[in-house]
Amino acid sequence: MEQNYFNVKFINMLLEEVSIAFDAQELPLKDQTVSRWGCSDDFIYSEYLSKHFEDMLPCERKAIMQIIRTVINASCEAYFELIEDNYLCYEEFDRIDGNLGEFINRLKADETDC
Repeated sequence: MEQNYFNVKFINMLLEEVSIAFDAQELPLKDQTVSRWGCSDDFIYSEYLSKHFEDMLPCERKAIMQIIRTVINASCEAYFELIEDNYLCYEEFDRIDGNLGEFINRLKADETDC
């Protein structure tokens, strides 16, 4: 009988760890410039994200690094295409002063003024 190595719980754990690391390093990562084609993925992983995975097994860290490399490169390429098509809604979130709740409240206040 052949072993099935596809484990959704394992995948979700890896993705959750990646998400936590990106959230924790959001401020210093905002200063990083990555071109349309990525290419700074290993630097970003080693300088900013790898410390979040030190307690993991080597095979888990290897998988995480591959996931991060793919996420950075694929998202940069997709984001480039969005900007080229003048789809700028993601840009608005970078301009938020304060927290997201305050931003939502300002939008609601603007709606009631109409």
